[in-house]
Amino acid sequence: MRSRIFTWEEEKVLGDIGITYTVQPGHLVYMKGDPAERVYYIVKGRVRIFENLYSGREMTLDVVESGRIFGESAFIPGNTRPACVEAVNRVTLISFRMADVLPYFRARAEFALHFLQLCSNTMDHLTARMEEQCLLDRFGKVASYLLDVTEKNPVEKGIEGGAIPYTHEDLSVSLGLNRSTVSTVLKKFEQMGCVERGYGYLKVKDRKALEEVAERQRKR
Repeated sequence: MRSRIFTWEEEKVLGDIGITYTVQPGHLVYMKGDPAERVYYIVKGRVRIFENLYSGREMTLDVVESGRIFGESAFIPGNTRPACVEAVNRVTLISFRMADVLPYFRARAEFALHFLQLCSNTMDHLTARMEEQCLLDRFGKVASYLLDVTEKNPVEKGIEGGAIPYTHEDLSVSLGLNRSTVSTVLKKFEQMGCVERGYGYLKVKDRKALEEVAERQRKR
C-alpha cells in the first residue's frame, strides 16, 4: 500500500522540474550557513538533520525518510541553512526551486495542499522529537523511535511486519546516542521479548511493552 502524501503524478512533476541525484552514506547534502536555494524531496533512503554544538558534539534534530521533504528554509529567498544535513544510507533526492513549482500549485490545488500537509507533518514530528529529547532516557528514546518508524509498516521505506533495515549504528546516528548505549538498550529489550535482533535488521515483537516503557517516562 502506498503511504506517501504526494501522488505518482505529483512526484513526476517534481522530477520533471527538479534535479534527481544520489548521495552516498555519510556525505553532506548541505551545511549550516549555506545559501538556501533549493527544497529536497526524498525518493529513497533517509537523511539526518543535525547541529554542531560548541562542545564539538553533534546533536541529531531529526531523521527524514523517503516520501518527505526537507530544506524548507528555501521557501523564502535570501535565507541560509539553519542546520546540516547528511545521508544516513544511499539516498535518492529531487532538488527543486520553489519558483518552479508555484505554477503547478496554481493549476492543481490538491498539489499545494499535499505540500502544506508535508510541512505540517514535519513540524509535528520535530515537536515530538524535542519532547523525547527532554523527557526520555536512553530506553525511552529507543522505544519511542522504534514505535514511530514501524507504526504504519511503510513498505516503500523497507519496513514491513514491524521489521526495519536498521543496524545498531543506524539507530545510534538517528538518535544521537553512542552505539554501545544503543546496543545495551536493544539487548535489554530483546531479553524482555520486545524486539528481535538480526543481521542488518531489527523487528518489533511487542509494541505494547515498548509503549509502556516510553509512557512511564513521560509521566515521571
